[in-house]
Amino acid sequence: MASKIAKTLSAATALAALAGGFFGAGAAHAQTSSVGPNVDVNKWVQMGWDTYNGTVLSNGSGFLLKPATGESLPADQAKAALTQPLAAKEDNSITLNFNDGRLSYSDGCNSGGASYSVDKRGTIKVGNLAETMRLCDPTTANKADELKAILRANPQVRLLDDDTVALAAQGKMIEFVKTAGE
Repeated sequence: MASKIAKTLSAATALAALAGGFFGAGAAHAQTSSVGPNVDVNKWVQMGWDTYNGTVLSNGSGFLLKPATGESLPADQAKAALTQPLAAKEDNSITLNFNDGRLSYSDGCNSGGASYSVDKRGTIKVGNLAETMRLCDPTTANKADELKAILRANPQVRLLDDDTVALAAQGKMIEFVKTAGE
């Protein structure tokens, strides 16, 4: 009976350490698991954290693209291109809506918003992003991080065709299609 309790507690400690790695609590005081001589709890915690924060996906999600050739739109055309709601071409659960100085978005898991403006050069200046904080699967979290990186980098607006708008910054872009509404 005592052996079964010890194994259960050791397994629970390992699980708590893994969960702590996922939620950023760390595993500084976690005991080494006795479930096997070759089990390294710290390795599992690091693997869990790497998976959660997207570093396991070292090649990225494929969501960010290299910018197509072409010029960024001037301010008036950039503003006009942002009047309709947009959905990411590669994942339509990722949406943007620019409306009267207010950006609202869904990154496929969380939703958020910020103020925004378009300067004279057609650059979108996005204010501080406020969003819900749900735990997302690693692929969705990686795409969400990439979306927010583009938004925070003061993207330029590019019109790729009548229905496709790209936000481009720092040598990367995300393509969006215009939608009829939400």
